[in-house]
Amino acid sequence: MNIYGDMRICVKCKNHADVVENGKDYCAECWWDSFSNTGVKLEDYHKQQDKTKEQDNDFKRKTDIKRFEEV
Repeated sequence: MNIYGDMRICVKCKNHADVVENGKDYCAECWWDSFSNTGVKLEDYHKQQDKTKEQDNDFKRKTDIKRFEEV
């Protein structure tokens, strides 16, 4: 339910709508599939982002340890 008291339903899957795009209501997953142009599902994209962040954190941690050992 939004601030006006009405319920929005996704035009594709009939779930609760999160986004209005071009006058049509979409849930987050259907909006992502229609407008992201990534070719991957929203859940898979989140997993990929989490993996990338974890790899970046590991690299930074290893670099920091090397710098500390050099000092």
